[in-house]
Amino acid sequence: MVGVSAMGVLVLILLSLCCLISGKPAEFSEISQLLELKNAIVDHHNMLSTWKSSNPNHCSWFGITCNSHGRVSELRIPGGNFVHSGSCLSSKYSDLALHGSGIVRDGSGIVRDCSSLKKGRFLGGKLSNVIGKFSELRVLSFPFNEFRGELPNGVWGLKKLEVIDIEGNSITANLSTINFNNLKNLQVFNLGFNKLFGEIPKSLSECEALSFLNLAGNQIEGYVPDFLGNFVKLKGINLSSNQFMGSLPDEFWNNCHVLEHVDFSGNFLTGKIPKSFGNCSNLRTMLLFSNGFSGVLPFELTNLQMLEVLDVSRNRISGILDEKLPVRCMQVFDISRNLMFGSIPDFINPCHLNISRHSDPVAKYLSHLTHKTRVETHLPFSRFTPAMIHDFSDNNFTGPIPLLPMISRTEKKIDYAFLAGGNKLSSGLFRENPFKNCHNLNRLFINVSNNIISDRIPSNVGVNWECLKFLDASKNQIAGEIPKSLVNLRNLTALLLNNNKLSGEIPSGFLKIKFNFSFNNLSGSITMDRNSINCKNFIGNPLLHRCQLISLSSVPPQEPLALGLESLNSTVSSNSNQGKKGTNYFELILIIVPSVIIIILVALVLIYLYQKKKKPTSEVAGISLPPLRSPPPPPRSPRHCQQPVVVFKEIGVQLTLDKVVEATGNFTSRNCIGSGGFGSTYRAEISPGTIVAVKRLTVEMCQGVPQFNAEIRSLGRIRHPNLVTLIGYYASPSEMFLIYNYLPGGNLEKFIRERPAHALGWNVIHKIALGIANALSFLHDQCKPRILHRDVKPSNILLDEEFNAYLSDFGLARLLDDFETHVTTGVAGTFGYVAPEYALTCRASEKADVYSYGVMLLELISDKRALDSSFSSQENGYTIVSWAWMLRREGRPEEVFTTGLWEAGPEDVLLELLHLGLVCTGDSVTGRPTMRQVVRKLKQIQPV
Repeated sequence: MVGVSAMGVLVLILLSLCCLISGKPAEFSEISQLLELKNAIVDHHNMLSTWKSSNPNHCSWFGITCNSHGRVSELRIPGGNFVHSGSCLSSKYSDLALHGSGIVRDGSGIVRDCSSLKKGRFLGGKLSNVIGKFSELRVLSFPFNEFRGELPNGVWGLKKLEVIDIEGNSITANLSTINFNNLKNLQVFNLGFNKLFGEIPKSLSECEALSFLNLAGNQIEGYVPDFLGNFVKLKGINLSSNQFMGSLPDEFWNNCHVLEHVDFSGNFLTGKIPKSFGNCSNLRTMLLFSNGFSGVLPFELTNLQMLEVLDVSRNRISGILDEKLPVRCMQVFDISRNLMFGSIPDFINPCHLNISRHSDPVAKYLSHLTHKTRVETHLPFSRFTPAMIHDFSDNNFTGPIPLLPMISRTEKKIDYAFLAGGNKLSSGLFRENPFKNCHNLNRLFINVSNNIISDRIPSNVGVNWECLKFLDASKNQIAGEIPKSLVNLRNLTALLLNNNKLSGEIPSGFLKIKFNFSFNNLSGSITMDRNSINCKNFIGNPLLHRCQLISLSSVPPQEPLALGLESLNSTVSSNSNQGKKGTNYFELILIIVPSVIIIILVALVLIYLYQKKKKPTSEVAGISLPPLRSPPPPPRSPRHCQQPVVVFKEIGVQLTLDKVVEATGNFTSRNCIGSGGFGSTYRAEISPGTIVAVKRLTVEMCQGVPQFNAEIRSLGRIRHPNLVTLIGYYASPSEMFLIYNYLPGGNLEKFIRERPAHALGWNVIHKIALGIANALSFLHDQCKPRILHRDVKPSNILLDEEFNAYLSDFGLARLLDDFETHVTTGVAGTFGYVAPEYALTCRASEKADVYSYGVMLLELISDKRALDSSFSSQENGYTIVSWAWMLRREGRPEEVFTTGLWEAGPEDVLLELLHLGLVCTGDSVTGRPTMRQVVRKLKQIQPV
């Protein structure tokens, strides 16, 4: 019997081994794991309809790939949701972002085109930690869905994982805490356009097989780690639109021979562009725009013979452009908005260009070239049209315009754009036969506006430039007549020659193009179609005496409308209003209707005021309105609740209730210097030369007076150079007020509103920002118990004559002890300044003050309010935070700054301030700095 039993056990063991070898138990286990994963997913579009227990072959389920042993090796479910697909739509180089489109195709198996994501099917919910149980998983790919929450920790233990591709979701993760030590086989790490924060951890250096790294469009901060330059297999890296700062060492790229694509754009990087870029012999795209790089373009870039796109625009690069740079070989060369000078090199012998690869990312870029010049220039490049772009705009180049490229050795006709507006170019625009009758050009775009070009337009220019599509030569000194051969070009769609010295009569034949000939010396009269052309395009021509609009359409002709152009300072609109015969019925309606409405409103206001004066109370729509009256003097409370004026700091004058009330004029509006959520503040001159500020609190309590006394006395002991001084207070059941030192500079809200009159530089702004940061840091870190302000905003920041800043109203919301559980359960603060997590949970922390400080800082550097009226036209309820983030992501950070501030510079330091404001207002609480860190950062960029 014992032998039989032993034999039975042996059989069972053999059967179990057979089952394990066949993979049946593993299959059953993975089916349950997949169903568990499905349960956590929101599938509104029924994409996982095949994921069900009645279908036992899980390897046939949608998005599932198994290996030869029947184990799940790939999870691939791309979404079609464009809400989060920032890399497809967000920037001018969006198709160059490393989101797997074409770029990620060698080795990873990922081939993605944004055009395939338009079906609108996507998954939502959260990714379950059960993913960590698929031990054979090699590919985890859920791009462009709506997954939220944190990335499962189990992912970082999958030792066979080669591809992590979860771009374009709403995944939250602190990148600093991720351990990559187990991912030795990782080749593609793509978490672009999510909600990551923190810094790149050193453990990522263990992923030596890494081929593509995309972390674009997150809130990652800190320095770009040096070890990224040591990945010998790295083909593409995209860290754009984050918050990286600091510089890259000259030796950053040590082993970059296979590197093809680099995108560090839209960060806060400073210093020089590394010379080691010259080691990356296979580099095709190099995007460094919208940073703070300075110095000169490295000479070593001449080694990059494969380079097709170079964009270093919107930096602080200076020096003379080296003629040996492979400019003529590139399809895109953009050095606009820098500090370069000298002459633009000639392009006499362009190298051979192979531009037949219409599907690669360089060609796809071309439909996104916008906001490139002072005059908005939207170049309608087709993403399948071969093209070349050279952009030198907004530098300090002088001399003649170089001989534009012959483009004689390209494989087929291409589009070409030469953009050099905003320089000091003097001549050479209309050089004789510069394009050989456009033999190798399909369409030509030229913008040389805002220079000092003094050429005359030759009569045969139309013959030489038959491919001209767009010409902006406005704001120059071009003289002579406008040749008919130019305006009759069959491909021409826009001709801007305003603000020049053109003379003579305007030829006919330009009715179907966009043009502007204003502010020249043109003469004669013109006739045009009223449906397509505006006579305002001719204002500022003193000799042009008639602009006649007629109807050239199939509609029955109307009476001609003659508009006289009488003098240099007269405009078409003013002339049309002067002539009664020139005013049509529509214009009369536009004038009469608003006038009638205004008259009716004024009449209603006068009637209302008359009724108010006639009766002590009046009823409007059944609502009793009390009579207007001045606030009564504070009533005398019963003696048992009466409290004397408590003084914390002597000012040389005795303070009494009667004296304070009298000094404020019985709290009349003429002495009111500010109002807020806690009450109004009044100027009170207690005695000649002794002025204080009295904040009258809006409270009604008796039993709360002892508690108020206890808390306010603790505030009276607080002293800091950037906090207003609490001199004393009075508290009774019917009257409470605080007495502060008076600051004659007003509040910061007034300062921001009236700033254009001050024309102050960044030193004052830095001084104010640092002062308030010091005050908040003191309240958070040095007060026991610590104090949260909870209502940081410009109206609660006061200034003296030297622009020293003082924080007021601190401690009035509530004092905090050392325990986070004892925070307030009510939301204080002002809409627009309140942190999102505070508004949602009613639980405050010092990071809520940091958020409010960040909003204040954005207001301080810009000309916008937290909820500016200009945001009403924007979608999604824009605030100053979302507005500033948008401009920064689009590579237009200079547009955040108030008038004259960006021009006065220094630009790199201003970018640091903008970066600080954006970091403070991040959605992630843990991603925001502490106020102590804010102070440290501001001191690092202290002005000389």
